[in-house]
Amino acid sequence: MRISKLAQKAMAVSLATAVAVGTVAVAPAKDASAAKKSKKVTARVYFAGNTKKADCIWIKGDGSTAPKLEKSVKLTKGKKTKVTLTIKNPGKYKDGSKTVKMKKVAGATVLTVDLVDAMKTFKKVKCTGITVKADGKKVKVKKIYQGQFEKNKPVAKDNWRISFYNKWGNQGDNSKTNNAKAFAFKKNLTISFTVQPK
Repeated sequence: MRISKLAQKAMAVSLATAVAVGTVAVAPAKDASAAKKSKKVTARVYFAGNTKKADCIWIKGDGSTAPKLEKSVKLTKGKKTKVTLTIKNPGKYKDGSKTVKMKKVAGATVLTVDLVDAMKTFKKVKCTGITVKADGKKVKVKKIYQGQFEKNKPVAKDNWRISFYNKWGNQGDNSKTNNAKAFAFKKNLTISFTVQPK
């Protein structure tokens, strides 16, 4: 059976149209691994200060030893995010049953910042541009530690910590070049840094 030239042409056009429609209908699959990871984490300050008469007065903490100072921060893989936290002088502290005025925080006993559970989402976190200001004046902080320091504690093992000073441990520099008095203030102590997860 012979097919006329006109019929052949019509069939060719129909086939071409079907191929074109089929090509348009099939969209390329998205690569889920290419999407950037994002997560909201809590940046939390732990700070114990000194006065002339007392040592290790917890001013900011986890809400049990001292009131919380924290901020919710959205982190995105490969993106830089600026974080600023300010510790204020509470003006008083408890000494047994007595309430004592705190005109000045004479220095630090412990000063750290945790990015809570950041390592559950990201393989690595880098904090740069770290600055500390006491009453608006820049503090000379010569050595800062950062990393996962509490892997042995289930509740803190995924925290990324910036440690400025710790009187009792290796999570902060307690040498003469960066001692507790460097973090003294009358009104407030401000910590700023930039986070970049990888």
